[in-house]
Amino acid sequence: MRRLLLPLLLLFLTLGLVIAVTRQLPFANGPAEWEWAYRPAGLEGLGLIAAAALMVILTWVAAQDRPTDWRWALPLLVVLGWALTLDLARAQPEGFRRIMRSLASRHSFGYVFDEGLAPDTRELLADYPAATAGLNQHARTHPPGPLLAVRGLDAIGRRLPPAKDDGGLVSMAADSLRREIERAAIRGRPVPRRAAAPGTLLLLALLLPALSALAAWPLHRLSLRLGLTPAAALFAVALWLLVPARSVFTPSLDQALPAFLVASAWLATGREKWRAVLAGLFLALCAFFSYGYLAAAPLVGLLALTAERGGEEWPRIAWRFAATRTALLIAGFLLPWLALALFSGYDLWEAFRSAMVQHRAIAVTPRGYSTWLVWNPYDFALLLGPVALGLAAAALRARAERTPGYRALAWGWWGLIVLLLVSGSVRGEVGRIWLMLMPFACLLAAGAAAERWSPRSPWPSLFLLAEAALLVALAANLVFVA
Repeated sequence: MRRLLLPLLLLFLTLGLVIAVTRQLPFANGPAEWEWAYRPAGLEGLGLIAAAALMVILTWVAAQDRPTDWRWALPLLVVLGWALTLDLARAQPEGFRRIMRSLASRHSFGYVFDEGLAPDTRELLADYPAATAGLNQHARTHPPGPLLAVRGLDAIGRRLPPAKDDGGLVSMAADSLRREIERAAIRGRPVPRRAAAPGTLLLLALLLPALSALAAWPLHRLSLRLGLTPAAALFAVALWLLVPARSVFTPSLDQALPAFLVASAWLATGREKWRAVLAGLFLALCAFFSYGYLAAAPLVGLLALTAERGGEEWPRIAWRFAATRTALLIAGFLLPWLALALFSGYDLWEAFRSAMVQHRAIAVTPRGYSTWLVWNPYDFALLLGPVALGLAAAALRARAERTPGYRALAWGWWGLIVLLLVSGSVRGEVGRIWLMLMPFACLLAAGAAAERWSPRSPWPSLFLLAEAALLVALAANLVFVA
């Protein structure tokens, strides 16, 4: 009976959340200080059909136990995960038109509109706080990566065929851009000198969900590196692709950036020195798009220090090994920032300090510390799913057969979650902001599940179905990206 307690508890908690959200109960969507808005329930079109088909495929794939399955299953899962996110977006009210309006919006996505307001790249980087002072809050509280990425995509988007008044995606994008510019002009707000190309919105609408699904590839490689079986690694991938936050925050940078963070973590586990440098570079790339990813640096460092050590004994080389790996990781992280400062005059510290001051004024000071000490864990569990979070907690139980890297990740991940929670640096929306940590939870959950049940046990399949049910319930009842 004790063996049934954990799986039944996780399924019961998931079912409770599904019922609460479906019935749109008060507080199931958060406290009055910040809540995800309810909307008339329902999904239209092929979203539910695609989601149901994906559930069946994922549960079958994750139940296999053949070492070579990943060679065909992993690419299939990535494509299906991308299709699931797009189908759920299309099934929500206004479908892809909502996606295009969100990308064009000054307030929702923001970067497409602000890229046209921002000065040229050299001037933008030379004094980033001053150059973004008149822009909207996303640009002011983030590094220049998003604006520059949109600027680069726009160069590609302008080469795509022009918009036609045929109701297609490019036509929706053109209409959304025109409406947003007209709205800003009517309200006396600045308007872009040159509006982004409609094709740029199309590229973003497809690329952001694609990157969120592509995070499955480095997650699979990291899972194998930390000692998970091929079947458990595929289960980690399937769980990640069904995590509600990955899909409901479409379109957003938050869903896309975990791909680079997990790649950094995977690279950090290799014994080759160049991998540690490359891991630092990927971590710098994450921080160039969002300062919040600096919080994940300890996890990458922890994995780097528990990587394979070429057969040498740990006690004899501990300090030398730790110092070398740490230095290589830091060097890889600092190189792009130093290059940016030398060639453009970018002041990382001043830009970071200015962003943190504004972030605190906007999203921290107006909200109560004690309120979010309670509600942050709930929001995180709601958007990660009780299954993934509960199994990740089970990974803390000591087992001799675990690799040092897996044990370090388990304790490091939970330690980081507790530290971030107690710090009060984020108050609300952690289901979005801490999305970067969710792939690691799926890895830990898969490892814990593999230790308790065989791949052909019904429990892993039931867990994936429960996660999918929560995803559909949230997508059908709540607004996460307006």
